[in-house]
Amino acid sequence: MRYFILLFAALVLCSVSSCNKDGLPVPASTQITGSWRWVKSVGGIAGVTLTPQSLGYSFTQVYGADSTFKMYKKDSLTLSGKFSITRNYKYSATETFDLLKINNQNPTAFIIRNDTLYQNDVFISDGFSTVYVRIRPD
Repeated sequence: MRYFILLFAALVLCSVSSCNKDGLPVPASTQITGSWRWVKSVGGIAGVTLTPQSLGYSFTQVYGADSTFKMYKKDSLTLSGKFSITRNYKYSATETFDLLKINNQNPTAFIIRNDTLYQNDVFISDGFSTVYVRIRPD
């Protein structure tokens, strides 16, 4: 688990030093807005890898500009509510990252790179690291 936290911290450091095409930083709250398709989750006590293929179903997360959140399993709504983002949360003396909180669930650390959303359970010992990709409108 320590390895995943260190890897995630490295990704966060890379993102802090990067910019968008215009050279202006894009706030995380606007970057996350839109629809995201689940790719995989890795972690847990057994260190398992879960994918839509291995489970036989997919998840889609939708983040609204008005801070609304919806999660679909296949095409059925399974969770809805509000999300919030805490920027630059100080996890330790050397680690800071952005937190994503959905309803009253434990927040996850997150980073967005090249239309890929990485979420990491940092407040759970054997949590999961999850990857989503942005769904582009046709």
